[in-house]
This record gives sequence, structure tokens and C-alpha cells, in this order.
Amino acid sequence: MEKQIAQPNLPAYDALPTLEGRWLTLARATWLLITAVGVVMYAMGVQLLFQQLATTCNGSDCLRQQLSPAALPGMAEIGLTLTEYAALQLLPTVIFAVVCVAIGGLIFWQRSHELMAFSSSLWLVTFGLTLFEEEVRATGAAYPWLQPAALMVVWLGGVVLLPLFFSIFPNGRFAPRWTKWAWLIISVLFVSLGTTAELIPAFQTTFDRFSGYLWMTMLLGGITIQFYRYRTLSTANERQQTKWVVFAFLMTVAVLITMFLMNPLFLDFSVQETENAWRNILGNAISTFAFLMIPLGIGISILRHRLYDIDVIIRRTVQYSIVSALLAAVYFGSITVIQGGVTAVSQTQSPLAIVLSTLLVAALFSPLRRRVQTAVDRRFYRQKYDAQQILAQFAQTARDEVEIDVLQAELVQVVQETMQPEQISVWVKPVSRLS
Repeated sequence: MEKQIAQPNLPAYDALPTLEGRWLTLARATWLLITAVGVVMYAMGVQLLFQQLATTCNGSDCLRQQLSPAALPGMAEIGLTLTEYAALQLLPTVIFAVVCVAIGGLIFWQRSHELMAFSSSLWLVTFGLTLFEEEVRATGAAYPWLQPAALMVVWLGGVVLLPLFFSIFPNGRFAPRWTKWAWLIISVLFVSLGTTAELIPAFQTTFDRFSGYLWMTMLLGGITIQFYRYRTLSTANERQQTKWVVFAFLMTVAVLITMFLMNPLFLDFSVQETENAWRNILGNAISTFAFLMIPLGIGISILRHRLYDIDVIIRRTVQYSIVSALLAAVYFGSITVIQGGVTAVSQTQSPLAIVLSTLLVAALFSPLRRRVQTAVDRRFYRQKYDAQQILAQFAQTARDEVEIDVLQAELVQVVQETMQPEQISVWVKPVSRLS
């Protein structure tokens, strides 16, 4: 039996804006120059910061992660030297920078002729080298003649290319068109005020307050633009690209918010208050590695490898986050209740509460996961959930039905409800009968 079923019409993908001829050669040379300068300055800055972190500081000009002499006894108890502490503090940022430069370089190598890919690769490189700005700024402070180059890399990574990315992602075009002028105004304003603050130290405090509000406005505006593009302008493929990037940013924000909420309850990541080297190292590693989601998400979205996996990842993330939260609540709640009952009866503490709570959580995991999965699919993936139910019903019908006309009508209805094509044709090949 031959079937010819029309497929749903997919939107045509417009050609992405590209760089050609001399402009492409100039852009590639500029990319290589900025990357080389940034990497060299970053490497020099890492060496300078390592030397500073390997010494103690007790003044107002200490680095954010630098220990005071009061922390040395505690470090001796855990067998950690200042040199090891400095290496562990810098290792996460070095790994982050290497990953960003590698992904940016890969995008540049494969798609540097595309405007979107070119600007994204340059932003990833400068973003990786200036995440906390300390390494590049340390080089500029130690060698004043490199200060302009340090400022250039910092402004590119955090001010110029970030709003440009939000304005033109994922197809390389400004949409709405006024975003081009908004990006130019914000970039010029930010760079001019920042340069003034560097030249006039008295203006630094005012600029720090103003820049925080401006940067947050820029970030929220970029997210709003991406939402508008996703809802009204993006094709199916571009929507998958947007999902990857938005998911990466949201996961980073979620980790940072979780750290902020855990700060007063479990871990205090502020070395100035606790002088706890391990907590400081842990906080720095978690906050740095959280940002790794961003270059990975952008790399996948631009290189377009297995884009539709993001739907499965988001679905599983939501499901297991809910299940983990519910099981944690059940675990600690059951421990409290059972332990209270055991204590009231026997007047002693018993490990029975922990054992019973663990068994309860193990027994609840599978049924709770199935119920949460069904609820999430119904609420957020309704179309896919309905399609699965329709296919399941068709499988039941195909097993029991023997009339070809009824089965053909059922097949047409299933295809129509799940794929929603404009036209459906079913051709049934006559069966030759043996004489």
C-alpha cells in the first residue's frame, strides 16, 4: 500500500546578512587582532592576579578574593597553602575563558562570513576574557600604556556587543528597526561615560550607580526584543535557536539566584566576613561555571546542531526540578514528623526517621515523576501531549480494525490532527490475487 501524505508547509528561510570582499577581510583581521590582544592581556592579568592572591592583604585596596592574615590558621588546618588557594581561585575563570574563546573561535572558523555569527563569536571571546574584568584590568593597571586596550576589550564584551547580540539574534537583522539606533545610543553613552569615569576618578562613584541601572535596562530591553521577535518574526528554526539561548541565560540566572538565597542559610561566600577559604573557592567556582551555559547555548544555536533537542531538555529540566523539590519537602517533612513521634514515645533520638524517610522518597520517586510528567505535558506541551494520545488511540484502532476503508479514514484523521497539513492524499495499491 502506497501512501502519499502532504507535509505541512514550512516557512522559507531568508538568507542571512553576510560580509563579502574587502569588508570580510577587514572584519576577519579585526577579529584576529582583538582576540590576540585580549588573550595576551588576559594571560598577563592571570599571572598578576596569581601573585596577588598568593599573598595576604589587610587594607582597603585588597582584591575581592584576597585573604587577610586572619585566614591563615584556618587554611593551615585544612592543609591549603596560599599558592594552592590562588590556583583554585583562578582555575574556574581560566576554564571559562578557554571555553568561550574556543567556541567563539569555532563559530568564527565556520561562519565568519555571516554577520550574526561574526558578531556573536567576537562577543563570546570578549565576554569570556572579561567576565569579572579583573584579569584584563590588572594588566592595564600594571602597564598604563595598555590601559586603552584593556578598556576596549572590557567595553566590547560588556557594553557594545551584548546589546548588539540581543538586537540582531538570530537572523542578523535589527528588528524592530529602531533597535539599531537604540543600540548605537546606548553604546556611545555607556562608552563615553565609562571613559570619563576612568579619566576622572571623582566621577567613578556616580558612574557605577548609573551604569548598573543602564545595564539592567539594556538586559531587560534585549530580552523583551527577543520575546517580540520570537512571537511575531521568527521562523520555526529561529525559534529553536532562541530557545537554546534563552534557556542558557535562564539556567545561569537560576543558579545565581539559588546561590543568593542559600547565602544566609547554608554557605556564606563572602570571604571578608567568614575568612573561610573553602567557601570562597566553592562560591567562585559555582558562579563562574554557571555562566558556561551561555557560550554552550549560543554555540549550539548558531552552529545549529540538534536544535530540537532543546524541547526535550527543557521538558526534563522542568519535570525533574519539580520532582526534586517535592521529594525534598517530603523527605525533610517526614523526618520532622517521624522523629518527633519517636522522640515523644521513647524520649531518645533514633535513626529510624532517616531510614523511613529515605524509603518513602524511594517509593514515591517513580509514581511522582510520572504524575509530574503528565501534568507538565498537559500544561506546557499540550499539542505534543494531544498528539501522543491520538497516536496511542490509532495504534489501538489499527490493532482491532479489519475494514480498510475505516482504517484509511482513521489514518487521515490522525495525520490531520497531529501534523495539520494543507492537503492529505492516501493511495492504496491494489493487491494482486494469486490464481
